[in-house]
Amino acid sequence: MSKSTNILQILPANGWVAVYDESGEESAATLVCFALTETLDNGNKQQHVRPMCADGKHIVFADDAANFLRVEELAEFEDEDEEEDDVEA
Repeated sequence: MSKSTNILQILPANGWVAVYDESGEESAATLVCFALTETLDNGNKQQHVRPMCADGKHIVFADDAANFLRVEELAEFEDEDEEEDDVEA
């Protein structure tokens, strides 16, 4: 039996980003929304909240990317970036 995922609900993601590893450096992409999903795998149902972002003309699950690290509030990500700049100076 195959695994299928359905989106049950879309939730706003204002102020949240997906953080990716880009050749050892962290980069962030703005999230479009969070999706409450339900996956049916061999008769077992599981629900998860998953981040979604824009990829060209499509909206995709951010956590499907091989270089996905985490979801973080934009303000927190920017604060970390500023702290790294201070250390380098």
